[in-house]
Amino acid sequence: MKDNEIIEGVLKEFAGLAKCPRPSRHEKIVSDYIVKRLGELGITQVVQDDVYNVIADVPATPGCEDLALTIVQGHMDMVCVAKPGVDYDPLTSEIKLVREGNILRADGTSLGADDGIAVAVALYLIQQPDVQHGPLRLIFTVDEETGMTGATHLDPKYVQDAKYVLNCDSEYIDVLCVGSAGSVHTHFYRTLTRRQPQGAKAVAVMTKDFVGGHSGETINAGKSNAIKALAHTLRRLTDAGIAYELASIDGGVAANAIPSSAEALLVLPDADTAVVQAVLDEAKAELDLVYGEVEKTAAIVMEDRPMPETVLAADDAKAVVQLLLILHCGVFAMNQTLPKLPDLSANVGTIRTEEERVAIQYFPRSSSDARLREFMQVLPVYGELTGCTVDIASPEPAWTENPRSQLLPIISEVYTAEAGHAPRVEAMHGGLETGYFYAMNPNLDIVSVGPTTHAIHSADESLELDTVALLVRIIAGTLPKLK
Repeated sequence: MKDNEIIEGVLKEFAGLAKCPRPSRHEKIVSDYIVKRLGELGITQVVQDDVYNVIADVPATPGCEDLALTIVQGHMDMVCVAKPGVDYDPLTSEIKLVREGNILRADGTSLGADDGIAVAVALYLIQQPDVQHGPLRLIFTVDEETGMTGATHLDPKYVQDAKYVLNCDSEYIDVLCVGSAGSVHTHFYRTLTRRQPQGAKAVAVMTKDFVGGHSGETINAGKSNAIKALAHTLRRLTDAGIAYELASIDGGVAANAIPSSAEALLVLPDADTAVVQAVLDEAKAELDLVYGEVEKTAAIVMEDRPMPETVLAADDAKAVVQLLLILHCGVFAMNQTLPKLPDLSANVGTIRTEEERVAIQYFPRSSSDARLREFMQVLPVYGELTGCTVDIASPEPAWTENPRSQLLPIISEVYTAEAGHAPRVEAMHGGLETGYFYAMNPNLDIVSVGPTTHAIHSADESLELDTVALLVRIIAGTLPKLK
């Protein structure tokens, strides 16, 4: 197979997907398209389940009938974002593809290579007469990006008779991923009592321009957390004897994103802000001592604001700040086998002040289900100590590295032969759907590999096309060796 022919063939399949609006939780259009396309390719054993997952069994090529059943898997949904001023409706608009040499991007929107490229590669591979393989099961899931709905609703029977899984949702072609973290969405709530402000001046204290980033991939990068930094600043004000009143506190954008900004609306006891400014300066100096090498642009500033109609009762304000202070953000422990991999971490992702309550999203992760369960025992204690209610979701399972993997050495050998150098073998601290597959069948032998993409989940998302060709070669070279 020539690289240019592979790229053109995969892009043909990807272009079909790009015409289908496919934001998370709105996948019927693209799911129907995939079912139709599989039918056009002669695949007759196709199931579309109640949530629009697509499961297709592809017969073995002649002479390979005795090879093990292998799952090739990816998700069909995408994160839909557009640049300012771009006319784009995620529910109705197509993705307009732009090819610039070796780079594929979209015209002003996210591209959807995460993870539409997995679907396109699989559809391309099953058309190639020279690709030998045993029985294959293609599993294309929905809603990976927001809730793992496809993985959680997949009938376990579709993974319990398989031996190998090739997940195609990794972001760098030179990395073979052999494990992913489990996690548990946790929400803390504090019911509020409000009263009229007694002070003389209203100001907003803001922590802004922090680095932020993904709470799985970059939690061990030495970053601060803007919500945590704001809580420490408010505590400093209390320690300095400033009897502020708290009207609201808000920050962050998602549970799995390290916050880059946060803001507290305060009412000060008098109009003189010199002492407050001095405390903010001290807080910034202390932040620089701890995080200055990473948080080079972080700022702690104050702005005048109109007087709010109400503020939180003193006990409520104290409890909210105390909870933020005791909720650790960052790494608790590193993995003993893979020393660069965090084994347990947590992130204070968002805080929102509503009329009657404050809501906080806390997001622990672990590469060990047992360690995550142990940590979950502590979460209600945080609530008990601060008078907050705690809502703990069902944990998302981890996928643990298999030290006896037969798939990993095979795909590593094929990768080295095709690329001319050995791949990196890593586990990730983010979550993948493979965690659910592993929970359904711990005997599965799983590796995740994908082409190199950049700036996923943004309107600057791009795909390196030569790595798509390499991915096809790697999978095509691996499949006939899976005895």
